[in-house]
Amino acid sequence: MAPARQNALRDRLRKFNSLSPEQRDLAIKRMNFWASLSREQHEQIRDANQKLQTLPPERRVAVHKALRHLRRMDPQQRQQVMQSDRFKTLFSDQEQGILKELAVINPEAGAPEQGSSPSQSPRP
Repeated sequence: MAPARQNALRDRLRKFNSLSPEQRDLAIKRMNFWASLSREQHEQIRDANQKLQTLPPERRVAVHKALRHLRRMDPQQRQQVMQSDRFKTLFSDQEQGILKELAVINPEAGAPEQGSSPSQSPRP
């Protein structure tokens, strides 16, 4: 392995080891979640995150906040919120698309929801 790669891995390991037990558990849960996804799902998540990065900083914050809120909901509640007039006025079409793709992905909860993929909106 190249020396630069070795150093990068050592740094990541040091950072991981410096986390609290709770933070480590969350990091492991996220790694396991990522490993459970298909290659297509990885690409869809990367694509949605790239779109998210193109938004102005204040809109990224708003989308992240909405994403955390939506992920706490069950699929039916989430669908109702995303179809509401308020949601449609608060978020642009691009932002709505990003939220729909990423809301079904919840690394803290474990595997992706049944019947959902990052490119599909939750079924009512």
